[in-house]
Amino acid sequence: MPQWLKQLTGKSGWQLCGEEEAEMCDAFSFRLGREEAQVTLFHTGYATVDVGDSTLYDGTLLAIPGCVRRQYYNAESGEPISLN
Repeated sequence: MPQWLKQLTGKSGWQLCGEEEAEMCDAFSFRLGREEAQVTLFHTGYATVDVGDSTLYDGTLLAIPGCVRRQYYNAESGEPISLN
């Protein structure tokens, strides 16, 4: 994710300073000097990136080149599970 923040902001050196897991998403806090960023990865495949008061990304993870897609499967049958 620091590389993604570098691509969005043009600044390198973002450091992870916090993580929070919730029922619907995982949120990651980053810091670069006095700047703060929040990356929220929703379990539906949606993501937002906020730096300061600005939203730099608001869309699906599949729209990001090189991004990994989360997929879930039933442990017994192997059938894909769709999260809505």
